[in-house]
This record gives sequence, C-alpha cells and structure tokens, in this order.
Amino acid sequence: MPTHSMTAAAAAGASLLIIYLAIRRRRRLSSSFLPTQSFGAKHEGLLRDARLDKLLVITDFDATLTTGDSTQCHDLVGFSDLLAAQFREGFAPLLDWQTNPLTDGAHALMVKYGQPPRSLIPRMVRQSSMVPRPGALKLLHRLALLNVPVLIVSAGLSDVIEEFLRQHDALTENITVCSNRLNYGADLAPQSVAPDPPITSFTKASAYRAAGSFFKHHAARRSLLVLGDSITDIDAATEVPYDHLISATAKYAESYDALVLGDHGSPA
Repeated sequence: MPTHSMTAAAAAGASLLIIYLAIRRRRRLSSSFLPTQSFGAKHEGLLRDARLDKLLVITDFDATLTTGDSTQCHDLVGFSDLLAAQFREGFAPLLDWQTNPLTDGAHALMVKYGQPPRSLIPRMVRQSSMVPRPGALKLLHRLALLNVPVLIVSAGLSDVIEEFLRQHDALTENITVCSNRLNYGADLAPQSVAPDPPITSFTKASAYRAAGSFFKHHAARRSLLVLGDSITDIDAATEVPYDHLISATAKYAESYDALVLGDHGSPA
C-alpha cells in the first residue's frame, strides 16, 4: 500500500483510482468511457503533481453510486407500502420532478405525518430497487483502504444513503454524507429536517458551507475527483480550493472532463 511519504507510489495510487473510474470492466458492462477535451491535460497534471495524501473525492449518490434506473431516495419514501397510506397520497404528487420543487413540500409532509419512522428505514432500503452501480462499492472500498476522504453530496436523504451504505458494508470512516437529515424525536418519528434551507439539485454549491468541518479538516487535500450524473453535481466543488480537479459523469460533456455512458456504466 502506498504511503504519504512516497510521492511516486502515491501518484501511482492516484492513477489507479482514475483507472478504476474510467476503464476497468466497461466493455463487459456495456458502458463506454468518453474523455472530453479537458480530460487529457487535467489527467496528466494530476498524475505529474498530485499525491495520494492530497486526494479528495466528492460524489453524488442517486444515479451515480446507484444505477441510473435505481429507486431514488425520495421515491423510496413516497412509494413504500410500509408507510401510512394518507402520507403516501399526499407525497405522490410531489414526485413529479417536472412540476414540483419536491424537497420543501416533501420534508414538510414527513414532519407532519411522522414518516418514515427511523425503525422502518432499514427494511425500506432492503426491500427497495436501489442497486449499486457496478464497480461503485469496489471504488468506495479502495478509497477506504487508501484513507481517501469521500464527501457524498446529495439532494436525497442522509438516513437512506447511510443505511444503503451500511447494508453494503460501505459506510466506512472516510465517508461523510452531506444531505438532508431527518431529526427524530424520542418516538423515532421525524421532528424536523436539516439543513434549512434544504440541499437540492440546484443548491449543491452550498456544500462547502454545509460541510464546513469536513473541508476544514481536509484543507490540505487539493486534488479533487468529482463524480455525478447531473449538470449540477459539479456545483458541489464550486467553492472548494483545489490545485487539480477531474470530474466524471454519465452525461453533459460541456461541464465534465469525462463521461461514463450508460445507466449501468461502471465507475470501477
């Protein structure tokens, strides 16, 4: 395993992570890796100057660490037959992403009806159609072994994300989740949601402030790898100081340095 004092080995480790992200198993999984015009120079700069102890990963969750056709966090809550029918009836219209801002109204309903109770989240996640993107768990495992900090910035729900990772043995000490967190009362029913205002697909640039302690603790890590599936996922790195940044996504060549084509594309 590379050590922080061995620059050459650390650079090799960083290279390995990029290879994990871009190349391995892509043909067998019917996905394609497509570097954009910005990738070559950024990749070369990263491998030339970066060290493993300077690497930090920022990633989205829904449709990034999970497959593109997986159940997403709020859908999991809205469609679960484990929850009260009256709650689901009010929640269902909010799942129309074309006509509703979702998050504010959804969180208000969760607090109003006390749904979902904390005790049900493990079963909801276990019974859902939320599937890891091929290679995602191996990537997270590798990052944990190398002690690379990972910040998951999501417009979903921290409670669901952390339970999903826990059930896949991937909730390791190097991972921090920056998402909407349910605050439970003594009866395990949601009493409030933090932060306020919530993290949405359009406010991910607030991650630098919302996860201020994380970035302060890892201020020396200035080589960023950013993963996402949406045009706004790259915003999570907007205010983060960096020397090197490589971003990869499932679409949007104009905003990212590399694309992984296909809903089941492998990041590993």
